[in-house]
Amino acid sequence: MQLSKIASSLGQSATLKLNELAANLKKQGKDIIHLGGGEPEFDIPQKAAEETLKKINSKRVKYTPTSGIPELKEKICKYTMDNYGIETAPANICVSSGAKQSIYNFLLCAVNPGDEVVFPAPYWVSYTEMVRLVYGQPVPVKPSEGLLCSFEDIERHITSNTKAIMLNTPNNPSGLIYGPEFIERIVSLCEEKGIFLLMDDIYNKLVFGGINVPSAFSFSKKKIDESNIVSVNGVSKTFSMTGFRIGWSVASKSMTSAMTKVQGQITSCPSELSQAASIGALTEGDAFTKRMIKELEEKRDALVTELSKFKKLKFEKPLGTFYSFADFSAYNPDSSKLSAELIEKTGVVTVPGAEFGVDGHLRISFCGKKEDIVKGVNRIREYLDGK
Repeated sequence: MQLSKIASSLGQSATLKLNELAANLKKQGKDIIHLGGGEPEFDIPQKAAEETLKKINSKRVKYTPTSGIPELKEKICKYTMDNYGIETAPANICVSSGAKQSIYNFLLCAVNPGDEVVFPAPYWVSYTEMVRLVYGQPVPVKPSEGLLCSFEDIERHITSNTKAIMLNTPNNPSGLIYGPEFIERIVSLCEEKGIFLLMDDIYNKLVFGGINVPSAFSFSKKKIDESNIVSVNGVSKTFSMTGFRIGWSVASKSMTSAMTKVQGQITSCPSELSQAASIGALTEGDAFTKRMIKELEEKRDALVTELSKFKKLKFEKPLGTFYSFADFSAYNPDSSKLSAELIEKTGVVTVPGAEFGVDGHLRISFCGKKEDIVKGVNRIREYLDGK
């Protein structure tokens, strides 16, 4: 008996693999500092906890409509108006079991075998494998300079086979933000050529210094139900609710209908309990997120201070998310080997840049405890600069 070709060729999620490794090493009693994770070190919003308990105490947790319960979809419509400035209807919303499922729903609905999906590098580790899962062709685009692609970098990779562009901003792993001019030109390109634009907006509220992340919808010349833009978001990052697994998509009614049909054949519906919690989170809204951003910014600044002490390190200050993507190539251009060496020699877990399509770099998270961030980066510096 042989596994399918797709199962045999599929890579394991690097970040999840490292999470498992870190947990196992800690169980063995080793002194491990995990700076590779993507999980905020914050309690969930109070209202999310209250709504969860209220639902549990009702002793009624059942199936819901495939695309989500009406109360949550109404909250998402308001969130979309408040943060994107566009009016949507519940029929434009599909609630899913995490933003990851929303992206996969989109790919299943948009991509035919052999179609090309273009996205900038560095990219989230799952993009390439998710495109392959729908038998599409991933087309990562490396920046000609720095860590942000120019419009021309993307445009050069557009062909007659391009079906979609995926853009994540603020970016995981770099923490950098694509500006309004870039997004406006990408929207124009997609509308002109009939290409889908998937906006991975999961970090769009986690920005520092009052920066505003531009919405792709604001540059569109089309109404939502004629648009080829699909926005994906969720409660995992903005509300520190990774374990609840609730994401959503905002798209035309026709795309949303297709994504709902796909979801109905995969997971039936998102958890009713998690949807109740998400209503609480969205009700609490910015009051919670602003507190988290303040703490994250302090941790970001502490990380930047420590990174500045390295002799041969290059990095760009993150403007959002809770990641930095520092260039360690002067120490070792092979990021996979360097990451493994650092785990062995220092007990510090980082994620190799090769997994994000840009080797020589390491992703270092600053969503954990501040003392762990400072201690972990110091360990790396003392080891590398002391060699």
